[in-house]
Amino acid sequence: MTAPLRKEWFQLASLTLAHAVADTFVGIIAPILIPLCSHYQVSLSRLIFASSILAFSSNIFQIPIGHLHARLTSPILIIGGVLLSGISVFMTQLPLTGTLSVVCMSLLAIVAGLGVATVHPEGLRAVHGLKLIPSSLSTAIFMVAGFFGFASGALLSSSLVEVFGMGSLVYLYFLAPLSVIPLYLSKIRLPIEAEIVQEPTAANNTMPKVPFIPLLIIASILAICSQIQASLLPSYLQKEAGYLLSFGGLSFTLYGLGGMVGAVTWGALAPRIGHLRILITVTLLGAPMTLLYLLWAPHSKWAVALLAFTGFIVYTGFPLCITLARYSVSSLRFGQRMGLASGGTWGIAAMTLWCLAPLSDYTGLGPLLHLIWVGYLAAAAIALYAARRAQ
Repeated sequence: MTAPLRKEWFQLASLTLAHAVADTFVGIIAPILIPLCSHYQVSLSRLIFASSILAFSSNIFQIPIGHLHARLTSPILIIGGVLLSGISVFMTQLPLTGTLSVVCMSLLAIVAGLGVATVHPEGLRAVHGLKLIPSSLSTAIFMVAGFFGFASGALLSSSLVEVFGMGSLVYLYFLAPLSVIPLYLSKIRLPIEAEIVQEPTAANNTMPKVPFIPLLIIASILAICSQIQASLLPSYLQKEAGYLLSFGGLSFTLYGLGGMVGAVTWGALAPRIGHLRILITVTLLGAPMTLLYLLWAPHSKWAVALLAFTGFIVYTGFPLCITLARYSVSSLRFGQRMGLASGGTWGIAAMTLWCLAPLSDYTGLGPLLHLIWVGYLAAAAIALYAARRAQ
């Protein structure tokens, strides 16, 4: 491996670590909603709303950020964003109860979400400025590490609360300054939009030119599926299936681990197999696998193995949408497309959860989880339509 290539891999690893830690702070709240209900003396539906505010703000703010700072080459916004994202740990440390605690949690969620939001479009701009690593692979590594950080937050927070209590979560903040040290040492510079390096001509010729709007819809559906799973599955496993708090966190973390391995694997194979072909296949397979897991999970812990394999198959769909969005047919600038595809989709997913939260008081969490496999079927249908429109 040449020195320039080693340098780029170190820069990619530094960006990936910063992204993973920032998203870890988003993932620590939803898995501990049941003990937070007792801690703050509020209903589960209100806490689902407060935790979804964190997901909403950390993504919807990416849209304006994607429109701004297109000529800023310093990684200072990424570093500052990671430090700000850690504020989410204080959502569990408020000396309040009742409605006022939910209001203050929501305000902290907005501030922490703003920090998380700065990491994504700026980080993607830095990733796509790397010249020697294929974009399908670098995008998959960057995006899926963020999701794995988000998923790991589930196991981390649930285990800490189960063993040491709610107060132990405040020490997680120190992950933020530790994670930005490699990024500072990497001396990475973000390219301005006009300097973002494209793939070689041969790669551009083989990349399908898909309209941006169908890709945005597919990415939104996949984000909604992931948001429902992240926010409701751990609580469902504890409250309705009767498992320990830490097992709910472990289950979603294993899903994230499977998704991480799968996205990197499929991201490396996509240039040879075809991005759209993989996207259609994984969404079609994800539907029956998710349904089987939901039917099996209440009866056996071993269902978690199927959940991890489902993550390996299905999660790669989202980073593939991001890669395809780079070459999509659209009048939007690169940063605007990345802001919408990476942030706007998860903002839509959070708003969807706002609508579902009140229903959980009447239907329970189980029926809402079945929306996941329905969403995968819808995403597969739209992907088939996009494949026909591809030029």
